[in-house]
Amino acid sequence: MAYPADWRIGSCRSCSGPSAPDVYVDFFPPNKQGAGSSVIVQHLADQPSNVTLDGWFTEIKRTANQNPQVSEERVSLDGLAALKVRYRNPNNGGYWMEAVYVIAHGQTFSIDFSGEAGGPALAALENYAIYLDMVKSFKVKR
Repeated sequence: MAYPADWRIGSCRSCSGPSAPDVYVDFFPPNKQGAGSSVIVQHLADQPSNVTLDGWFTEIKRTANQNPQVSEERVSLDGLAALKVRYRNPNNGGYWMEAVYVIAHGQTFSIDFSGEAGGPALAALENYAIYLDMVKSFKVKR
């Protein structure tokens, strides 16, 4: 997945880089621009072989984020099935977040964006556009 060169990587599970297996990576805009917004990419639980794609999306959108769901849309990333879900955290000043869940060869990945409280601020909107570009660039090694 491509990301802006001036964004910094905030954390990673004992990995040598953002493309190492079994990691999560936090991406932050430079100089606290759009404070409160970030992008997180992580590997979630693998899709069980006895669960359908629709059944797995239903399960993962419910268990990966416990906040109330606002909307959802089926999308495709790199030819793979994906689901984009928007959530709102009612207990934290109304922060909104969006997750794109993508399933590749039974592996489930989440690409998350966290927004600002009370609705997206201008910097968060700019970072959201960058997030969408990052999501579009998501590729799975075949």
